[in-house]
Amino acid sequence: MRRISILAVGTLLALAALAGTAFAKEGAVTKLDQLPPGGLHAGQTYPIGYQILMDGVEPYKADTTEILIRNTTGKALSYPGTANGAAGHYVAKVYFPAAGTYTWQVTQGSFFAPFDLGTITVQAPAGSSANDSQTAPASSPVNEPIAQGIGFVAALIAIGGAVRLTQLVRTQRRITAAA
Repeated sequence: MRRISILAVGTLLALAALAGTAFAKEGAVTKLDQLPPGGLHAGQTYPIGYQILMDGVEPYKADTTEILIRNTTGKALSYPGTANGAAGHYVAKVYFPAAGTYTWQVTQGSFFAPFDLGTITVQAPAGSSANDSQTAPASSPVNEPIAQGIGFVAALIAIGGAVRLTQLVRTQRRITAAA
């Protein structure tokens, strides 16, 4: 009987893990406010506004958020976001130290994975020649293969636990009926 209880608890935990991934749906996405029309220039600080949306529609109030930029050599700079205006809207004061191409992403609190904004080309300082153009941020969320695999593994555990629980209950009934 003790084995049945342990197996039942394990099965319930696996089902609870499945429920968590079912409720999570898409996760969160981040939408940037309008960037300056002339593009971004090195050596200047820009207030970058963004909205974090849970499942792409509902504003999400993150416990912590930041914009993280990386240059082509991998050096990372982090700029914390502060709540501004409507629920789920934040502003980070971002500084690009040099002209060039950067990747950037937004940390969307401790519950959701960071959102990849793609790449952006930062122009030379305003006084210099500015021939580079800015590329638009990516609009699709980052694919998280680990998050997808967790749901699959939890489903396999739940099915295996249910099959084994059924076998143990049948065996227990046979023993009880024979006695």
